[in-house]
Amino acid sequence: MRRYTVYGGSFDPVHYGHMSLVERAAALGYEVIMVPAFRHAFGKQSAVPFEHRVRMCELALQACQLVEHARVCTIEHSLAPASGAPVYTYDVLCHLRAQLGSAPCLLVGPDISAEWERWYRHTEIDQEFGRLCLPLTHMIRSTDIRQRLRAGETSASLSDVIPESVAAYIAVHGLYR
Repeated sequence: MRRYTVYGGSFDPVHYGHMSLVERAAALGYEVIMVPAFRHAFGKQSAVPFEHRVRMCELALQACQLVEHARVCTIEHSLAPASGAPVYTYDVLCHLRAQLGSAPCLLVGPDISAEWERWYRHTEIDQEFGRLCLPLTHMIRSTDIRQRLRAGETSASLSDVIPESVAAYIAVHGLYR
């Protein structure tokens, strides 16, 4: 039986820190389902539209040679209420459990531990799905990448933190300026 883990986030932009979690979860035998946030539950606004973040995740998985072990899922787009309310992780996990025929666990980094009790139905997530919490191997923050780009740094100069294909996508589409 396949083991699934769901890795949600803004991925704004996706970077090597994100990919390192995907890579390590895959090494543990999980198929990773990356779920870019359509509408963030804590009210954070994404710097670029959902479609761009989805495409950057796809490019990153290809660049890091992880497409055999991971895929991008746009389920949050279809679950987003017309009212503008957020999409909650618990609801995503429930829908994916129905689609997959088994309960996926939630993949998180250590930054989530500090805010876990703020999450909608966090107790049910732990009981019904469980969490795979992996330590960070790359201390990279999407906020820092966005700031560097807004300050005029070229996306090509960020090869230490984002895959080249993601950098090229950012440049072609003029993102984070």
